[in-house]
Amino acid sequence: MAAWLVWGKGNRLRFVLLRRLALAILAWPLAAAAADPVTAVTLLEGPATLVRGVTRFALAEGVRLQSGDIIEVSDKGLAQIEFADGVALALGPRTRTLASSLPRGKQTAAQFYVTQGELKLAGVKAGARLRIVSPAFTLTGAEGISVMVLDGADGSLFVESGEARLLGPRAGGEAPAPLRLKSGEFYTVKSGQKAALASRPSPAFIGALPKAFLDPLPPRMTRTKDRAVQPRRLDVVSYAEVETWLKAPLDIRRPLLSRFQSRATDPAFHAALVANLRFHPEWDPILFPEKYLPKEPDAAAGAPAPAPAPTAGQPAGKR
Repeated sequence: MAAWLVWGKGNRLRFVLLRRLALAILAWPLAAAAADPVTAVTLLEGPATLVRGVTRFALAEGVRLQSGDIIEVSDKGLAQIEFADGVALALGPRTRTLASSLPRGKQTAAQFYVTQGELKLAGVKAGARLRIVSPAFTLTGAEGISVMVLDGADGSLFVESGEARLLGPRAGGEAPAPLRLKSGEFYTVKSGQKAALASRPSPAFIGALPKAFLDPLPPRMTRTKDRAVQPRRLDVVSYAEVETWLKAPLDIRRPLLSRFQSRATDPAFHAALVANLRFHPEWDPILFPEKYLPKEPDAAAGAPAPAPAPTAGQPAGKR
């Protein structure tokens, strides 16, 4: 950059270099934005909370989500999340989900771990990278519109249009075989029972859905993509408020260890961790670090061996 100060014969070369520098500076935030597509809450009816880090917030329309965010919709609430590629994910009342990962650049896929609730997935095109993981089944891919009702190890999925690919629960420790559901097919599984496939959804399934799920999801990303809303802070989480996630399968809860480690200094949080340690044994080194300190060498082991006692007829001190 300093070369043109020495050998430049005018302002022309200086102008060219400065122009290139300015264009690079202007392009940098655009490249960063392209690398991190926006995932935002575009519709919210009723209260819902967001857990980010170790803090609870009141969710609001326009909040941009981050990997690791936990969303919990109230008993009469409804939320809609939209992605930069046009996919919409609606969350019905009592839905609890952890955004394990969100799209970042062209590599990272979106994955949500859901313990309960009703979900509607719409606008999914071929090649979309989105997974819905639950104790009941894992939606590994979809096109079109899919609707789910989840409650722990019980779950149902209806392919309203397009198709869906999923993995059922593990049976006898064996990996489940992948399934491909076509438009109109209805999959259901209950804890301890074999999964069933039908050609239409059950009346109980339809009755459990929010009325908003019976209509197309309204696209609203254009209203929020240019403004980032900050959620309102409520308080620091208690153990009870994140207990579900701390007791999730190991691959889900492992990243939460470092995230909530600072809360172990709180007496109530610490006591609850200890009382429930069998559900998350990976916390043992955090709760009882003294058990994992290097053991000191035995002082007696380093002492010289005592001299053997003299034999009969041999003076003491002679060998």
